[in-house]
Amino acid sequence: MSSAKSGLLVLLIGSAAVARAQNSAPPWSPTGVIVIGSTPLIGSDIDRDQVPAATQVLSEGDINRTGIPSLTDAILADVPSATINDSEGNVFQPDILFRGFTASPVAGTAEGLAVYVNGARFNDAFGDTVNWDLIPPSAIGAVNLEASNPVFGLNALGGSVSVRLKDGFSTDTTNATVYGGSYGREAGVLEYGHAAGPFAVYVTGDATHDDGFRQTATSDIYRMYADLGWRSAAAELHLGTTAVHDTLGNPGATPIQALAANISNIFTAPNVVDNTYLGFNLHGSYKLTDMTSLQSVAYFQTLNQVVPNGITEEVMPCDNGTGLLCNSDGTVVTGPNGKQVTDFLHGATYSGLSVQQLDNHAYGTSLQVTVAAPIASHADHLVAGASFDGSNSVFAGIQEIGGFNPYTREFLGPGVIQDQPIEGVNPVRVRSLTRFYGLFATDVLTVAPGLDINLSGRFNDAQINLADELGGPVNGQHAYSRFNPSAGLTYRVAPVLQLYGSYSESNRAPTPEELSCASPAAPCSLLNFFVGDPNLNQVVAHTFEFGIRGSREGPSEVHISWNLDAYHTLNTDDIIFETKVNNPNLAFYTNAGRTLRQGVEANLRFDTQRLHVTLGYAFTDATFRTPLLLNTSSPAANADGEEQVFPGDRIPGIPRQRVNFVLDCSLTERWSLGGSLVAQSGAYRFGDEANLTQPLAGYTLVDVDAALHATDRLTLFALVNNALNRRYNTYGSFGPVGDVPWPNIPGGVSDPRTASPGTPFTIYGGMRLQF
Repeated sequence: MSSAKSGLLVLLIGSAAVARAQNSAPPWSPTGVIVIGSTPLIGSDIDRDQVPAATQVLSEGDINRTGIPSLTDAILADVPSATINDSEGNVFQPDILFRGFTASPVAGTAEGLAVYVNGARFNDAFGDTVNWDLIPPSAIGAVNLEASNPVFGLNALGGSVSVRLKDGFSTDTTNATVYGGSYGREAGVLEYGHAAGPFAVYVTGDATHDDGFRQTATSDIYRMYADLGWRSAAAELHLGTTAVHDTLGNPGATPIQALAANISNIFTAPNVVDNTYLGFNLHGSYKLTDMTSLQSVAYFQTLNQVVPNGITEEVMPCDNGTGLLCNSDGTVVTGPNGKQVTDFLHGATYSGLSVQQLDNHAYGTSLQVTVAAPIASHADHLVAGASFDGSNSVFAGIQEIGGFNPYTREFLGPGVIQDQPIEGVNPVRVRSLTRFYGLFATDVLTVAPGLDINLSGRFNDAQINLADELGGPVNGQHAYSRFNPSAGLTYRVAPVLQLYGSYSESNRAPTPEELSCASPAAPCSLLNFFVGDPNLNQVVAHTFEFGIRGSREGPSEVHISWNLDAYHTLNTDDIIFETKVNNPNLAFYTNAGRTLRQGVEANLRFDTQRLHVTLGYAFTDATFRTPLLLNTSSPAANADGEEQVFPGDRIPGIPRQRVNFVLDCSLTERWSLGGSLVAQSGAYRFGDEANLTQPLAGYTLVDVDAALHATDRLTLFALVNNALNRRYNTYGSFGPVGDVPWPNIPGGVSDPRTASPGTPFTIYGGMRLQF
């Protein structure tokens, strides 16, 4: 690290800081009994110690720990078995992995986590994707992260994330935050909450501009959330509205030789995701008796997503003197109506521009009854209900062939539309109608002092209909159903020692996107231009879990909690994305047999009024359990472009070991100092399922933060990320690096390995004013 950065870091520690909670108690204050949702809906919480599985509860203080609210940063700092795969190269839109299962915004990713916001399903219906950038972080009141539980419905293979947003009853505040820093970051947050009698209002909004540290990485984000609440002695009702518009620059994975020359280099351009989102959520509860209550939610969400993406093109002038343009297999490139495309650049380098648009409308409702009535003098907590989630989506896309600027890496238009289904590239417009029905119940019965039995079950029925609006072959009706059970025990030997164990099953149905691209005989481009509609089997996860945990209250408001957890999750009929031998830009989805994710997670937390410490460790063993012969673009492939995957080979993108450490200290009534450390081992590149090439290197990151409460209303704060300025990569794969020239890279680029680099040293500072 340069001397200038070292001096800046020392200055930060000595004089700047991170905003903490508004009241005198820090955000990590012990709170006694911690509750967690027994279902996605708000209002049926149970004691966290009655859940026979690992849980993580993140508070508003955890989300705002550094003064800059961030859901993903909080998950990564506090959950040792959580990691990221930043395939898009944008800090606002990462893949979040928990126990080797993914919640990603990237279309085509196998999604193994169920995500809910205020009780409403948040996984996008077309690809099960999770757009983290659409959740305003300043509005988050709490986050529950729970291991596999069938009550949370489809996609809860590895677990679930339940986000609860603030309201005016729980948040009485008027404040404003502004901050800025490295790479042109400028941001502001406004927040207001107030209750008056039976009514309450909460509003927050934020705006962020960030240039990013790489070319084409500029992002602009505008988010707003409002909640109108009403309650009486027996009922409570909330109407929440979320509005978001953002433009995210996603430079993506780049050849490692280009990154070695300059970390800001990119592969191709443009690379942009433009999201416009509007969501309504009506949720409430009604108390029928002292022991019986109803909870419900109804929601509507609309997302319009436009993705212009520069890509390589394996086209060249035909060698027969016709003046036409040919694909790499010798076939002539064709456009609309079968018109042959000429070599209009006269031998110059060609590139492609994929433009995709998703217009999605999702809606649903859930209703449940909660009964907390004893059974023969034994305490019992029963929840039973039903849910419906539907969607109407239209995916449209075209791909153009045009010129290429080798210095800016940009596509040069105007281009020619490519319409060649045999090559997996053609204009598409596919309508998807989904209907997901669920019946669920969960019961916690205390059969003896300290001994609880937890029984749960859910029946899922998924109906997916596809219609090709351009008259193509993507038409079909698919139906999947399954009952998933769960059973577990918790036994509190003493406050400092509790034993628990469980078995659960969960499933996910193939997405419309996967079903539209599941034929090896007719593959799709990596841009998901669909050409067929064969069937796929649903994925089923079988999870065994057991562990020990405990807590202890000490003198002087000392609170210590800990847990040690082991799990074993076997997936059957897992779905992977396999490339074609003759063209790495073409691929298809297929069931790949069994995969296994098993591991151990340990957490220790120590809290006082002035000190907060967390230490976590996770070992995650994610492997294939079925022999597979896969096509791949890996340089380690055989002469036929294939790799043999054996049982025990590790699943790419999942590090085996990870350590996280957080330390926060209130030095005085006005000064706070904190920091975090994350260290993780390496992971294999995507496309190297046989583990034949060198994996991505592991890394260690240190962040430092501090705060000065200048007055009772004004807090100055600052934050340094990657304080040691480590070079590291968060994602790796392989790419067709020879399809485009590299005149700005000495010696050119020949190594097909690509990576997404992590953010280097950054510093942010700002202030928060409480009115």
